Amino acid sequence: MTDLLDIIAGHLQRGEDLVLARVISIKGSSPRHLGAAMIIRRNGGIEGTVGGGLIEAAAMRKAVDLFREKGFARLWFDMTGDDVTVADMVCGGKCELLIEYMPADSNTSEVFDRLLAGRRRNHKSYMITSLPVADEGSGPLEHIVLAPGSTCATGSDGSAGLTARLTDTVWGLNEPALVDIEGHQFWVDIVLNTGVLYIFGAGHISREVNDLAARVGFVTVVLDDRTEYANRERFALPAEIIVLKSFDDCYDGLQLDDDSYVVIVTRGHAYDKTVLAQTLHTKAGYIGMIGSNRKRDAIYKTLLAEGFTAEQLEKVHCPIGLKIETETPAEIAVSIVGELIEKRAQKRKWKGQASRP
Repeated sequence: MTDLLDIIAGHLQRGEDLVLARVISIKGSSPRHLGAAMIIRRNGGIEGTVGGGLIEAAAMRKAVDLFREKGFARLWFDMTGDDVTVADMVCGGKCELLIEYMPADSNTSEVFDRLLAGRRRNHKSYMITSLPVADEGSGPLEHIVLAPGSTCATGSDGSAGLTARLTDTVWGLNEPALVDIEGHQFWVDIVLNTGVLYIFGAGHISREVNDLAARVGFVTVVLDDRTEYANRERFALPAEIIVLKSFDDCYDGLQLDDDSYVVIVTRGHAYDKTVLAQTLHTKAGYIGMIGSNRKRDAIYKTLLAEGFTAEQLEKVHCPIGLKIETETPAEIAVSIVGELIEKRAQKRKWKGQASRP
């Protein structure tokens, strides 16, 4: 659900209620992982996916009822029967969806605002949904946020909402899960920092990179010294826009860490070199710069003469992006964001292995 946070919060802020579907149980093989989510709007539009095909069609049909009843439902899908080929469900397993109505009220908005705030601070947060015994019913479900610094989980109104046992159990989770505590069942979504992407330059490629990166869960920050390019009209998807006085002090007030990604796509080689020189002094986990091998070699030669080391320059991905044939800004963005996704996945895998006892 992390990748849909900005989109959900945006709908709620505009007063648009929605239905949220998540995969909460899997047996055998399934087209999507635990926690995979999809938004269904009143007009029938969807964002995200819980598996496609028959599964999503059933979720969309149920959403019509839930908008009317303002309720919830749990649906099982069996992909092992004789009709799976006809239904295009050939995974060979079973999965369960939790489909629930999300009202556009202050309580729901507060829940998602808290989750967004935790993600921006590089914190792991949890949204805990209390599940009734019945498989479906009317009335919105209760959601509780557990965030760093809390001694217990609290609802949007600040009231204590969980026992110490459940709180301790949730803190120990690294993946979404169904949890049974004291005779009650809870679904736990985990919201992670998916990486902050700093895009230097606000031209055509930058806009395409921002839109695509935001859709795959990166928190994007666009920086340029031109207000006619760095503005909300050009960058409609969630992003922070920073208009710099100059690229000479482009990191003023910013703190980067290992979960920070830097893409350098300014309007000229000189500006790229200026930004790269400053970026090499940060703790950014990924640095990429657009350009040909010839441009890279010229910039590297200058930086080496200024005292930078070959070891520092080895960290830079230049030419940036996966090695596919690209020409248009949109195609180049696919290459760049594809590389970002790959590096983020490698980082998560490494962190997961390092955290094991």
